[in-house]
Amino acid sequence: MNILLVAINAKYIHSSLAAYSLYAYLGDEEKQHVQIQEFTVNQPEEFIVSELFRAKPDVLAFSCYIWNIGMVMSLVETFKKVMPHVQIIAGGPEASYEYDGLLSQGVGIVVRGEGEEPFKQLVQSFMSGTNATQFHVITAPEAPIPLESIPFVYEHGFNALQNRIIYYETSRGCVNRCGYCLSSATEGVRFLPWERIKSDLDKFVTGRVKQVKFVDRTFNCSKHHAMAIWEYLIQNDNCTINFHFEIAGELLDCEMLTLLATARKGLFQFEIGVQSTNPKTLECIRRATDTARLFENVRKLKIPGNIRLHLDLIVGLPYEDYGSFRQSFNDVFACCPHKLQVGFLKLLKGSRLRIDAAKYGIVYKNAAPYNVLKTDFISFEEINRIRKIEHMVETFYCASGFYGTVRFMLANYSTPFDLFDTMAAYWEDTNHHLVSHRKAAMYSFLHSFGQKFLPEKIHEIRELLKFDMLLQENVRTFPSWINDYYTPDNMKITRTTAVHSFDYDICGWLREIDNCPNSIPFLVGVITSHPQKYEIHFDYSLSPDERAYTKGDCHATTHGSFSHCK
Repeated sequence: MNILLVAINAKYIHSSLAAYSLYAYLGDEEKQHVQIQEFTVNQPEEFIVSELFRAKPDVLAFSCYIWNIGMVMSLVETFKKVMPHVQIIAGGPEASYEYDGLLSQGVGIVVRGEGEEPFKQLVQSFMSGTNATQFHVITAPEAPIPLESIPFVYEHGFNALQNRIIYYETSRGCVNRCGYCLSSATEGVRFLPWERIKSDLDKFVTGRVKQVKFVDRTFNCSKHHAMAIWEYLIQNDNCTINFHFEIAGELLDCEMLTLLATARKGLFQFEIGVQSTNPKTLECIRRATDTARLFENVRKLKIPGNIRLHLDLIVGLPYEDYGSFRQSFNDVFACCPHKLQVGFLKLLKGSRLRIDAAKYGIVYKNAAPYNVLKTDFISFEEINRIRKIEHMVETFYCASGFYGTVRFMLANYSTPFDLFDTMAAYWEDTNHHLVSHRKAAMYSFLHSFGQKFLPEKIHEIRELLKFDMLLQENVRTFPSWINDYYTPDNMKITRTTAVHSFDYDICGWLREIDNCPNSIPFLVGVITSHPQKYEIHFDYSLSPDERAYTKGDCHATTHGSFSHCK
């Protein structure tokens, strides 16, 4: 019996925790009949078909999500034609709700809910020759299995996961019941025992993996649980690994913040779902958030400068109109997160908002990922406009290469939302949206934008663009709008180092905005100038966030202050 567990990930760097968990839960004899095959949605379907066909499977078991369900069903159609004897199993969130369509399109067995126990029983059934197809829908046991009954899912090591993100869970369930999430359809949280967690963490640390993403939905819902893990990771840091957590910012307290301040820079990164700052919206989606406390804690987290912070918003929630979203956007930007992720509501199967969509006039795509098109509160035109703003935020704020320039523009614009709104309109007006661009063209776009909308600040913008370019690479040939006023001294440029002169104290200004986490640094809109110019040294043997310093600076001090240059 040849059973293939097929995972189709969104990107190559991702890995499938679900497939590894299903496999790890099997007994030794059962594992001899099962193998995992991972692909991505970006690979040609013909390639995936060829690889699966070459394996000569008796059973194909697909893990189904919003990002891969279209491809999965296309694969099912193909295999029902070319290998009609192959049994098809579908599990995961896309198979757990509204699954009739899957059964009518060739799926033989649907597994609903947590899949470890049902999949194990199916494998045993196939091995014994029992007619498993008599059960078209199998639901996970009402009493969920203890998490410790699932062995460490990376028991064979990490060699197959080089240069990929490793996912890990220490809990299942969520304390929140947010209407847009599948957690609204389940109750309770259960945790992995501490001794087991400690053993698993040791394997990550000694295995010297690059990044581990905890998939716990609200990692710090239990203070004791979160503190124990954070403290252990701080004490056993190998100075190379990074751990990603999704946390509730409002649940942090003084003791937790004090501990987190001791972590090595880069050890942790936090994703915090704000979603909206509209009280009526939060009440409607049943997300009880003290936003004032959340923002206060985010600012406190920023003070040590050691934890990278991602804050999230969702477009299309009930009672969030265009003006309300603009306010939510500006509220979050006031916290100065390292990354602001603007997401768009997806009406997931099984979620309360999908069930209540008509109540709020929510119109959404029938096909996965079920993106919102419009609601009673926000039009399609307004959502489309925000999509363009999101592209500008992702391109110029979240991505590397434009840190100083964009923050100076923010300092000299009415609000962050208005800056990116204007930028998005100008991007489209100048037809930049029609083709892809190299990074050099992005710098020229920002220069052109500055000339048109901030003409009185254009020289500061040019100098900041020059700095941002040099921070990324040892530039030898500058664009014409820099060459018009600046000629580098080639005697001060080597293969790994360079010294360039600037009309402004850019390093001092960047330190100033980075050292003011409790205020809105975008208000610091003036950079000190001096007739004798400022020399900045660039050491390209170092990472971008460490390589720039002014004469007389101590590297240890200066490099710490350039945490922004990413």
